[in-house]
Amino acid sequence: MRMLVEGNYEIAIAGINDRNELGEMARALETFRSNGQQMAAAEAEKAAHVSQTQARAEMMARFQSTFDGVIAQAMRGDFSGRIDERYDDPEIDRISDNLNAMLGSVEEALGEAEQVLDALARADLRQRMLGAYAGAFDRLKTSTNNVADKLADMVTELRDTSRALKTATSEILSGANDLSERTTRQAATIEETSATMEQMASTVSLNADRAREASASTDKVTQVVQASSAVMDEATSAMSAIETSSGKISNIIGLIDDIAFQTNLLALNASVEAARAGEAGKGFAVVAVEVRRLAQSAAEASSEVKALIEQSAGEVRNGTRLVADVAGRLAEIIEGVKQTAGVMETIASDSQAQASGIAEVNVAVRQMDEMTQHNAALVEEMNASIEQTEGQATKLDTIVATFTLSTAKSPTQQPRAVPASGNAAAKPDDARGLLGKVQKAAKAYFGGAAAEDWNEF
Repeated sequence: MRMLVEGNYEIAIAGINDRNELGEMARALETFRSNGQQMAAAEAEKAAHVSQTQARAEMMARFQSTFDGVIAQAMRGDFSGRIDERYDDPEIDRISDNLNAMLGSVEEALGEAEQVLDALARADLRQRMLGAYAGAFDRLKTSTNNVADKLADMVTELRDTSRALKTATSEILSGANDLSERTTRQAATIEETSATMEQMASTVSLNADRAREASASTDKVTQVVQASSAVMDEATSAMSAIETSSGKISNIIGLIDDIAFQTNLLALNASVEAARAGEAGKGFAVVAVEVRRLAQSAAEASSEVKALIEQSAGEVRNGTRLVADVAGRLAEIIEGVKQTAGVMETIASDSQAQASGIAEVNVAVRQMDEMTQHNAALVEEMNASIEQTEGQATKLDTIVATFTLSTAKSPTQQPRAVPASGNAAAKPDDARGLLGKVQKAAKAYFGGAAAEDWNEF
């Protein structure tokens, strides 16, 4: 009884099965002991529950403190915090694992994005986000890599363009220098040509004056030749009249010759008759002889005159022919002189027109000389501009050379699975801040168009 009162309920009660008062007392003690045991067990269970509740409260306090610290660290932009402690509660361990996984995904994605942006800031265009992500982080990866790829393409194209521009400016500068030299030579040649054209214009003008003088002289010669032709026509008429008169004289001489011949016959007959008459006809015979001698002299004189007249007629005919030839030649000379006068007039007119044309050409040459001089000055200015452009292209090539490029594009990977609790988590403010920086960089490089790729994140 004393031991039960002291709380020792492990003792055995003897005589429980007895059928007497001691047995009843033993059974009553057994009941008391059993109730005591139950009460002790209840007290122990209560004490254990209190101890367990206290231990859980301490565990929850530690979890809450660690959780708040990790969240506060993440809110400050540091996603390296983790809940490393393991708890006896599976739910709390699951929450810790999900939080750790979410922070790991955020840290990895933002870390890669930060590496890419830092590389872009260092002009290193080779960095890309290589991790496998899903959801917003996959869009962040895609947008970041697109910015890097577009910037790399732009810098590559700019590098190729700057090199092509440098090559083109070098070729243009070489051509411009050659053009400058040729323009200078052309300017000198045109200046010499202008001087030559002035001399030629003076010479052609002088030739035109001389041609007009020659035309005037030719007109005078034409007038003289025409006067000579008139004289030759008069001489021809006179020679024709002389030839006609010679013909008439020749006829008269022929008549005289016939008369002398008849007189000679008559004198011969008279001599015959006087011979027959004898002494009576002797005086008549003397007269007949004299008459015969005179007739013979007249016949000889008429023969000589006839021969002279025939010779004179021949000479007159020859002179007439020569005068006709001279008249024809004079006519030809007149026609030639007229043609020459026409040609000289034409030459004078053409020389005057040529002098006017040369004067116009000389004016054009002067204008061309001025334009060539102006072009030479423009070529010099163009050379200076091209040299400046070449220097700027070299400077641009130097600027582009500061970028480090890679021929490989950013690889494509399958997104990895992310815990469901991570998708439900709110986006940290620092992630939005990083997104803002990336959007600024995209706008700076590509304008507003590239920023549209970031709107969904």
